[in-house]
Amino acid sequence: MLALMLAWAVGSAIVPAMPADSASGPTAVTSYVVRPGDTLWSYAMTITPKGGDVSATVEELRDLNHLDSYALQTGQRLVVPVR
Repeated sequence: MLALMLAWAVGSAIVPAMPADSASGPTAVTSYVVRPGDTLWSYAMTITPKGGDVSATVEELRDLNHLDSYALQTGQRLVVPVR
């Protein structure tokens, strides 16, 4: 136990504490109602800035909407970041 405490103390002295860094603040959002034929990918393509990463937009939409899959249902309301 003493060795463990000593190791922790030495490790704490060598590695300084780093403050938590959350670069993102509140995200401005709007909503979108899924239309027949929409897929998460096709919708993400329409809101991704030119030259942007569509796959990152897909993942952002999944995270914002707590989606367990990539499937969408007609009439489903999505929370969408304002670009």
